[in-house]
Amino acid sequence: MTYLTLGQVNIPIAWLALIIAILYSDFRSRHSDGATTKLIEHLLYTYIFIWKFSYILFSSSDFFQAPLSLIYFDGGLKGHLLALAVVAFLLYRKRELFDWEVGWMYWVRLVAIYQLIFNSFQEQWFVAGLWIFTLILIERIKSQHVLLVQFFLLMWLDGFISSFTLFHVAVLLTVYFRTKHAQYIAGAGLLSLVAMMLMDVEENITTTTRAAIDLPATTGEQYRLSDQEQSLTVVNFFATWCPPCKAEMPHLQSFADSLPMGVALIGINLTARDNGEEALTDFMETYSVTYPILRDEDDAVGKAFQVKSIPTTVLLNAQGEELERIVGPVSEEGLRQLIKKYESLLSE
Repeated sequence: MTYLTLGQVNIPIAWLALIIAILYSDFRSRHSDGATTKLIEHLLYTYIFIWKFSYILFSSSDFFQAPLSLIYFDGGLKGHLLALAVVAFLLYRKRELFDWEVGWMYWVRLVAIYQLIFNSFQEQWFVAGLWIFTLILIERIKSQHVLLVQFFLLMWLDGFISSFTLFHVAVLLTVYFRTKHAQYIAGAGLLSLVAMMLMDVEENITTTTRAAIDLPATTGEQYRLSDQEQSLTVVNFFATWCPPCKAEMPHLQSFADSLPMGVALIGINLTARDNGEEALTDFMETYSVTYPILRDEDDAVGKAFQVKSIPTTVLLNAQGEELERIVGPVSEEGLRQLIKKYESLLSE
């Protein structure tokens, strides 16, 4: 689960987990160096601000076509790297005022609580249990070795290019370089190699059987998914009145303009929940939609796919079975990462 759905409102689990993690770290650091705690908060908010608004810089065409997309999207990996560079510069300038013991404790608490909450919502109970264990280590032992434990877990679970892993590497290197424990840097490098090898192990792919898609397209033709010869099909359920649906349309169209080989993209308008044919026509013209749009006039497919909140994007294999779904707006980068996850199916 990526979003917590309350009616038609989608609350990103990641943001909810981050807010709780910051509040917990603030609470636990309340008796520590107040100046350091305030500086950490300033650096965190600076990081989030730059990462979020760098979307305008790195996806300017999508932003100007749909300004509301800023609410739902961010600068991605490029935004994280830019924010990390700025925060590192600010920290360097304020280094004399910074208590590193307070700093790394604040960070490891934040990481543990965030991952615990996020993985609990994902019902990854074993992983959540691992983060509970690290939180106990943090609060009882208060050893810098916890940084290495967390680094290993982040590399194994999220990969090197995730935002938490990147930031964690920066914290780890800063702490150990300051204490001149070069052997820990070598250990971190070894752990990273082990983690990357573990991540290369092929995962079992699970599927969910779904109803056949057989709907009329806006062109007047009948579209049957079973007649298509694609290995993967991205199905986007939407309505024209839905703000996040509008925000993601430029990203979907950009994805459609350069589809990976063996991948198809279709949109399913939940017509029974929408504002009529004219609204759909205007919507498609506004966003210059060129990929197939189907009309679910009696909501049969929407109900069969258990679409309760929109937008919802579902990835299907060649047999029409569901591989994965995203509730809430999806970016072009997110779609390409999703396809990459299942690229083994494209060679079959």
